Amino acid sequence: MTRSMTGFGTATAEADGWRIEVTVRTLNHRYLSVRVRSLNDHPSLLPRVEERVKAAFARGEVGVWIAVDRSAAEGGERRFDRGIAWNVYDELKAVSEELGLGVEPTLEDVSRAGGLQPIEMADEELWPVLVQALDGAMEAASASRDAEGARLADALRVHIDQIARSLGEIRIRIPDILATHRAHLVERAQQLELKVDPARLEAEIALLAERLDVQEEIVRLEAHLDRAREALECSEPIGKELDFLSQEMLREVNTLGAKARDVEAGAHVVDMKLAVERFREQVQNVE
Repeated sequence: MTRSMTGFGTATAEADGWRIEVTVRTLNHRYLSVRVRSLNDHPSLLPRVEERVKAAFARGEVGVWIAVDRSAAEGGERRFDRGIAWNVYDELKAVSEELGLGVEPTLEDVSRAGGLQPIEMADEELWPVLVQALDGAMEAASASRDAEGARLADALRVHIDQIARSLGEIRIRIPDILATHRAHLVERAQQLELKVDPARLEAEIALLAERLDVQEEIVRLEAHLDRAREALECSEPIGKELDFLSQEMLREVNTLGAKARDVEAGAHVVDMKLAVERFREQVQNVE
C-alpha cells in the first residue's frame, strides 16, 4: 500500500486524575526527522517518545505535541500537593509557637514558604498514560497517511498510463518515421542529380535507420513503467525508488525525443515529459 508522508492525528488518555493529549503532524522529508515539543517537566521521557515514534514511521518530518494536565475527573480539581502544604503549615505553626508569636500561619505564609507545590506524577507512573495517547495519535496520523497514499497512488497510475499511451503512439509511428526519412534522402539525391550507387544509398539509409532507432529507449522506458506499477502495490516504503524511476523515465524520454526527429512523435514526447514531471512532483510526498 502506498503511503503519503502527510498526515495528522490526535488522541487523549486519562488515568489517575491526569489527562494527556498528543497531536502528531507529519510532512514530507527526505529522511525521518522527529521533533517532540513540551514534556519540559519530564525530560527523561523524551528519548522514549522519540524511539517509539521512529519505530512507527519510516520517512517524513514528524512533529509531536504533548500536553499534560490534571483531568477534571478523579479529583482533577486538586492542583496542589496538599501533603506538602500541610507539612509547611505545621512547620510554620511550630515556629510561631516556639517564638511565642501566637499567630496562625496564613495561606500567603504557606505559599511564600513553598507549600503550594503542583501535584507531580513520577515518570514511570505517567508513561503508560502517555503511551496510550501517543499510540492513538500515531495510529490516527498513519490512517490519514494511508488514505492520502491511496489517492496519490491513483494519481500516479494515471500519469503512468498517460506515458504508456504516448509511448504506444510513438511505437506505431516508427515505421512511418523511417519511411519519411528514407523518401527524403532519396528525394534530396534526385534534386541534386547525384549519381549514387544503389548499394551505397541503401547503406546510408541503413545508417540513418540505426541513428533513428529508438527501440532500446522504448524497451527501457516500458520496463521503468512496469516497475513503477509493481512498486505501487508494495507495502514497503517506495518513495525513493519511485523518485529514482522518475529520473530514469525522463532520461529515456529526452533521448527518445532527440533521436525520433518527427513532429508528431515530438508532440507525444512533450506529453510524456509533462506526465513524468507531474509524476515526480507527486512522488515527493510518497513515503
